[in-house]
Amino acid sequence: MSAYAAGGSASGARTFSCLQKFTVLFLTSTVLSTTALLNFSTEAAAQTAQNQKITDKQQPKDAASGTVRLNTITVSTGMVGTGSYGTDAPNIVTIDRETIDRVQASSLPELVKNTPGVTMLGGVRIQGQSIAIRGFARQTDVRIIMDGAQKNFERYDQGTVFIEPELLKSVEIEKGATSVKYGNGGFGGTIKMETKDAADMLRDGENWGLWSKTAYQTANKGWVQSGAIYGRTDYSGITFDGLAAVTWRKTDDMRIGGGERYNFSDSMLTSFSTKGSASADGHELKATASYGTSQNWGPPAAIRGQVEPIGSDVKKYGYYEAIRRRLAWRDLKDFSSSIEHKFSGDSDLVNTRLMISYAYTSMFAERPDGVSTSASLGGKWNESKYSDLRIEAENTSNFTLGGFNHSLNYGIQLQKHNRDIVMYADSYKDNANYNYGYFAPYNMPEGKQETFSAFVIDKIALTDQLTIIPGLRYDYVRSTGKPNAAKTYNNPAIGHDYSAVSHDGLTPGLSITYDANSSLRLFADWAYAMRMPNIDELYSTQSASSSLPRTSRGLEVERNNNFQIGVETIHDQLFMSDDQLKIRATAYYNHVTNPINRRFGTKNAPEKRGDGDTYWNLPSYYSTGIELSAHYDTTTMFADVAFSTMYGSRHGALNNIYGYDTYLKDLAPATLVTTLGWKLPDQDLTLGWTGTFVARQTKTPHNQGGKDYARPESAGYGIHDLFLTWAPQSGMMKDTKLDIGLDNIFDKKYEPYLSDGISAMPGRNFKVSLSRQF
Repeated sequence: MSAYAAGGSASGARTFSCLQKFTVLFLTSTVLSTTALLNFSTEAAAQTAQNQKITDKQQPKDAASGTVRLNTITVSTGMVGTGSYGTDAPNIVTIDRETIDRVQASSLPELVKNTPGVTMLGGVRIQGQSIAIRGFARQTDVRIIMDGAQKNFERYDQGTVFIEPELLKSVEIEKGATSVKYGNGGFGGTIKMETKDAADMLRDGENWGLWSKTAYQTANKGWVQSGAIYGRTDYSGITFDGLAAVTWRKTDDMRIGGGERYNFSDSMLTSFSTKGSASADGHELKATASYGTSQNWGPPAAIRGQVEPIGSDVKKYGYYEAIRRRLAWRDLKDFSSSIEHKFSGDSDLVNTRLMISYAYTSMFAERPDGVSTSASLGGKWNESKYSDLRIEAENTSNFTLGGFNHSLNYGIQLQKHNRDIVMYADSYKDNANYNYGYFAPYNMPEGKQETFSAFVIDKIALTDQLTIIPGLRYDYVRSTGKPNAAKTYNNPAIGHDYSAVSHDGLTPGLSITYDANSSLRLFADWAYAMRMPNIDELYSTQSASSSLPRTSRGLEVERNNNFQIGVETIHDQLFMSDDQLKIRATAYYNHVTNPINRRFGTKNAPEKRGDGDTYWNLPSYYSTGIELSAHYDTTTMFADVAFSTMYGSRHGALNNIYGYDTYLKDLAPATLVTTLGWKLPDQDLTLGWTGTFVARQTKTPHNQGGKDYARPESAGYGIHDLFLTWAPQSGMMKDTKLDIGLDNIFDKKYEPYLSDGISAMPGRNFKVSLSRQF
């Protein structure tokens, strides 16, 4: 056991253990008890509904299947939500605009981190953050979609998501890889973001408007300024609307728990978004574009903690220059765009959608003059650009066949992914074998992947209560590497081969939902998902002096045989005439075969030196988990409880596949998030408390012979936050909104497990934002 882990609070761990057991017992007993009393409560609610104004709570019919569909509920905490695809399954969570405003997050990972099963990686530097879902933490394991445009950024030791939360109206998190609508990766899940549009901003009777917002937080002295202009008009039978928004964010160095400030964790970001649409006679055309840019000094690897100067450099250069020599100047640009056309005609057989999107993320990093640089740290300067061009075409046909209602969704998807990377390593400026310093890093090769996909999903209503959704997907991926400009990494004699290689395969899936009645839904999903090797895995190389110099074109496709089961129950007027209780429970299982990883460890070395590929397929691993959530709401108060825990094991270890089984390295600790809030309608106020309790993590391969290839143990911790929202509905302050938050009120210093024990999180942080519509 590490000294750091041993230093965790024993009382805190015991407290969490008790809370964990209580939460599981509470949620389990509640599900069972409410199910047992289901018939009684349903009949009582139906009778009472005759005399109550609860029309908006009645269960609507699904147009495609005729089955009963559970209510769509807007939840202020963002911990419980509904989905837009398939069956509104318990594995889908939607974070709405109100929650985005209340949380006042600086990044997408910070926004979603309290969702059960979702974890933030990295630390306080925005450019070093990414997201893990259900223990899957690689960039390709979490699919990111922005207004329909798929995002890919896999640069080593940097973050993956650089979206400004202020531009968003909603975030939908679909956990798991059971949907055949998406392919090639996303074993952890899919995050779909939608930016604001005019329809979200316009008030009744308005044709145009303005919106502005100012926000400040104390932990990093961060300022945010946002504004938008939007409008709508009708012309010749066509309805047009449009919105343009801008956000500017500037922060100083972050203050972590206890008072220490992390050097060079400041940031300055400017983001723009524009969206427009036109609709008439069943046609809808929508175009959107967003762009963000940031520049700052920071460590070459953004995922790290404190930055301190070397003592000898301080004596030689002085403190400022000494610490600057450990940094790089980074210039990040992020762009997303899409054009989408939808048509719904008079025929139930024709409901088409066509979308073209283009997105890229680029990063330029440069070390200061006079600094001795190495290729392993990016050289004197380096630049990388990851871009995706994507075309999607699909149709949904609703019909009756064999006595059953069908909603058949089918389509094709085309995608071209490019990686353009170059580095100048001045230490090789006179070396012809390294192209005089200009080449791509050996572990970040250039290349492209072209993907063709086709899918079909049939939603079949077998009865008014039972719906099945079989689906099948085909993916074909052709990968082509770009030969490295450095001869050291482009030597066919030792196995450097950048020629094209293809992978393909089928992904079958099946979903089943059973609506026992208007208040209870049972749910099951299965899919045999796949992930193709990416450019880094196929074409990374090493020099002839390495025992593993070769590219890895022989990699096999990863497979994930995964399924999940769930239950959702909703009860109105359970204890009072105006209350509602919503409970969700999901259990999941993943069995991943042929997982791909860099080949390392003396036990894994090839029999003959120089015969090993840089990457290889490892033995299989599995993971399981449980997610529980409950939301209780009345006119005057609300409460949330969300709990997640996961476990996983692999055959052997990353550095020794022949040894004993070990834990997976990306398992998040058991986590409990609770919220208690009050609503004061007469004062237009909402206020409350959120507690986040994270268990100590000892399930790590760090102490199973994988010390150099795994995260160390982490201590448990508890964090307490307060929030208040004031949104006047009348008077001179109408259309003004004030959000106040106090995060980490006890100034706790803590380092989450997935921060690798190198980065602490913000300390006590007072947040305030004021917005107004004009």
